[in-house]
Amino acid sequence: MRTYVELIMRSIHLTAAILWFGGVVFSTLITLPIIRQHLSAQELLEIHNRFRHVLRLMRDMLLLTGGIVIFIVAWNSGMKLEAQYMIYSAAKLGAFAFMILFWGLYSSSYKRHLEAAQPDSRIIVPRHINVFGHLTLFSGIIVFALAMFLRN
Repeated sequence: MRTYVELIMRSIHLTAAILWFGGVVFSTLITLPIIRQHLSAQELLEIHNRFRHVLRLMRDMLLLTGGIVIFIVAWNSGMKLEAQYMIYSAAKLGAFAFMILFWGLYSSSYKRHLEAAQPDSRIIVPRHINVFGHLTLFSGIIVFALAMFLRN
């Protein structure tokens, strides 16, 4: 039974990570640059607000299932975790915190920019807002690299 619970938690964690990071990549690099050429500021704001709720749910799922996975790993090892595992886990959590910080800065700056724009105007996003999106992607790559170290 313990094995099934572990597999289910890891599956939920991996699915949430793929949906969250994939959503960030898709929106930052593909969707928003393309659709902002064709949609007004009001339509972009509606899309952004809908997408934000999904990303919040995935972020919360990642935090919850990540904590459960660390507990399961500790439980399987008799509550004695190696120092290397804990260092990588702490580094992964720190990189995830930076990823959440950068995404929050990107999302709120982008939303504020859309709210300040004329409702029917086309949007030109300032460079500093895009930098937050790219920092989110970079820190996400670091999180995935640290996750690979934890698997070994």
